[in-house]
Amino acid sequence: MKRVLLLIIVAGMLSLGAPARAAVLSTRAKEVYAVYIVPAPKAFPTELGYVITNFGPGNINFLERVDVVVDKEGRVQGIQLVYTPPDGFKRHVFLAGRRTLIVQEARPGSLKKRVLFRVITTEELSQLD
Repeated sequence: MKRVLLLIIVAGMLSLGAPARAAVLSTRAKEVYAVYIVPAPKAFPTELGYVITNFGPGNINFLERVDVVVDKEGRVQGIQLVYTPPDGFKRHVFLAGRRTLIVQEARPGSLKKRVLFRVITTEELSQLD
């Protein structure tokens, strides 16, 4: 009987705790020419960066959104890219860990693509749209 009572008390205390909530912390749309994602330097970089421009396999025209994912304390956990290639299937790619994000804005008269940049929590990451 005491165990059941103790279990009910512990369950009640846990239910009073605030659950983690998904949130979009910041949103901004930019007209960009290119996006570069480079792994954070360690002793020696062994991973090549991702280059997304208006030519080549990483075409900027397919890119829809770049999400910088942070945890509850505001530490960066990774970057999520959302893009739709010509086959029409929307894809979400999460690049875990620290990364360097370089955004090259478009000059007047140059080719450009409007891309949405967001800062989201890790809980929002699991909610695909």
